[in-house]
Amino acid sequence: MKKSLWMHALMAAGLLAAAPAMAATSWTFTGGSNSSSTYGNVRTYNSDGVQVQATAWANTGGSSNTLLENAYLGSYSGGLGVGNRDAGNGDPGEGTNPEHAIDNDDRYDSVLLSFSQAVNLTSVKNGWYSNDSDLSVLAYIGSGTPTLAGTTYADMVAGGWVNIASLSNPGTNLTSTGSSVYSSYWLVGAFNPTFDSGNANWATGKDYAKLYAVKGSICTAPGGASGGTCGGTPGTGVPEPGSLALAGLGLLGVIGLRRRRK
Repeated sequence: MKKSLWMHALMAAGLLAAAPAMAATSWTFTGGSNSSSTYGNVRTYNSDGVQVQATAWANTGGSSNTLLENAYLGSYSGGLGVGNRDAGNGDPGEGTNPEHAIDNDDRYDSVLLSFSQAVNLTSVKNGWYSNDSDLSVLAYIGSGTPTLAGTTYADMVAGGWVNIASLSNPGTNLTSTGSSVYSSYWLVGAFNPTFDSGNANWATGKDYAKLYAVKGSICTAPGGASGGTCGGTPGTGVPEPGSLALAGLGLLGVIGLRRRRK
């Protein structure tokens, strides 16, 4: 009887719900449809019914080159590279080898990945690198759709973006981000000390890399990540205090019902 009582209590508290349904998949950045051949182009890729649109960004705007502007996202055999707007104008090597890659030589280049639904980006892989390949990986956990144009990298920190991982020279290895966060918006760029001042010296080595693929988990349960089923955002998997309180009330209610029946 005691076992039955506890089973009813747990069911009432919603603690015996099915485990989150998640599907692991990967997106490889070769080919893909391309919207144009100029700055601000969008490259689109699909895997397991989830689409990701990739765009390029760099701090080329403003009098001190701090504002983000869209850039050209190139596709190469080694993956995605960035051509920013300051080629020959303050960033002299931009557009030539090795600065046709995602780099932090004079400007900080990044690739924004916009998924059609929230994913937990668990790993990234470069297909090519030169000199060094340190990366910054960020996720957006703010509300609505993030705006990059006209903002600074510092604005991102205050505007809902979190630094998920600083990857030290991953080379061309599939490298874990250690993430448990679900988001529809991810930013992968050459290491940027704005997001990790504790490792600011990493940027002195100049990083050049081409993003070849990413791997992640898609929440396939009803409600998806937005409903908290797969951890939601930030996806810690820890019940909120309100949820724990409701669970306790459900348990007390069942116990009270049992006593009244006696």
